[in-house]
Amino acid sequence: MDVPAHESSLEDFVLAMGRAPVRELTHDRFLDLVGRLTLPDELIESRVRFLDDEYARNLVLRTPHFELLVLCWRPGQASTIHDHAGSLNAIRVHSGELTSQVFRPVAGAAPGAGPVELVSADRIHPAEPLLGVDRGGIHQLANASAKPLVTVHVYAPPLLELNVYDTESAAVAKRQLRHSLAEDL
Repeated sequence: MDVPAHESSLEDFVLAMGRAPVRELTHDRFLDLVGRLTLPDELIESRVRFLDDEYARNLVLRTPHFELLVLCWRPGQASTIHDHAGSLNAIRVHSGELTSQVFRPVAGAAPGAGPVELVSADRIHPAEPLLGVDRGGIHQLANASAKPLVTVHVYAPPLLELNVYDTESAAVAKRQLRHSLAEDL
């Protein structure tokens, strides 16, 4: 991974994210800020917890401006096809291999509705640059490998719900999110 010119600590990142309203933050600027963020491996490892039936969303830090999570994926686990209901997103692969698929509404679909179609698919590894989804971007993440996957996600503002899409239906469902480690922290 390219090392940013000026790395920042978590404290520096918190201050930078609080300097301007999140609604004024561009996705490129957000990716730049997250790209500079250096997190101790010990902090990430302290949030590594897997679930058997679905991927785990393990909260590290939440402020009014952003949230930082460690997501843990067993082989075969995947997210829904979703957008972030207006939140910006940056993802770094900590260990394993992430499969990322990007979607768009099919031609003629109403704004904010499905069905959606696959645009691209990539496999991302720890040494590669950040991955991100801008406001309104639609994607699906998965662990299609045979080994566990750990990813670090930053959402601005905090991600409280998703809009879930389908490749066959125009329906879009809202899904509330929870953090897998909420009771442990």
